[in-house]
Amino acid sequence: MENPNKVLSRENMIFALARRGRYLPNIFLAVIIIIAFIYGIDMVLMATPLLGIGRSLATKSLNGRAFFFSLNYLVIPFGFYILTFFAWVRLIERRPIYTMGLIRKGSLKKYLRGFGFGVLMILFCIIIFAALNLVTIDTSNPSIKGFNALGSVLILLVGWLVQGASEEIMVRGWLLPVVGSRHNVALGIFISSTIFGALHLGNPNVNVLPMINLVLFGVFAALYVIWEGGLWGICALHSSWNWAQGNVFGFEVSGTLPVGGMLIDFQPVADSDLITGGAFGIEGGVVCSITLLLGIGILFFLIKTRK
Repeated sequence: MENPNKVLSRENMIFALARRGRYLPNIFLAVIIIIAFIYGIDMVLMATPLLGIGRSLATKSLNGRAFFFSLNYLVIPFGFYILTFFAWVRLIERRPIYTMGLIRKGSLKKYLRGFGFGVLMILFCIIIFAALNLVTIDTSNPSIKGFNALGSVLILLVGWLVQGASEEIMVRGWLLPVVGSRHNVALGIFISSTIFGALHLGNPNVNVLPMINLVLFGVFAALYVIWEGGLWGICALHSSWNWAQGNVFGFEVSGTLPVGGMLIDFQPVADSDLITGGAFGIEGGVVCSITLLLGIGILFFLIKTRK
């Protein structure tokens, strides 16, 4: 049987670009850096008056609540994560930002393709739920649902675009290629996926199966980056996955209730948590596990058979 690490190492621009840096930290320092940066930024933001912009809007309208949440809980904190890692790569590793997998050529096509894949993967899970009669549509409180929520749903999309991109830039744009280049690709996938899962340990309603699925998403995302040779597609996929899961279809996003309205409010039926994910959202159920495993298998096949 062919060595998986050898298969994954073929034609991987993301790792070749990372090696252009003058300095790449080893695996232990890389893990310390990503954890220190994330929690350090969180502590700084909590100690400053920066968060809380537009607080008066949060109680006035659905769009106001969406704007407040999108700006203060998605755009500002996750935007700071992006800027911090950009600064590290530029000033410490002394390599251009595009070497994190952000090459301009074909970026729009890759971004739109990834965005579509993210929505389709969530939709695939919901179709299975519906076929098994495991979800119902809640039509109560129509003021925050359907057409009435369209404006807020679009406002929140902006926040999710920043949030999804930030986690991918940190974990798949920096940690994965740094460890993969310094050591080997398989180790880079394992470490980046494990750290990605561990970063969600503090989320509400987390337990064993959601953690497994988060790690599986990390493996899927890493393979997507290797297959595409860059970061644009997985940034979009991650964003549309969260946005569609929460504000389009009404499920919790990694244990967090969707804020600012939703187009459709799907509710899992009682005693279906193992399959639907229950209070953690789709990412907490077996159907998500199957979807991600299928995606991992398809991507590995595409990478292996690529000429």
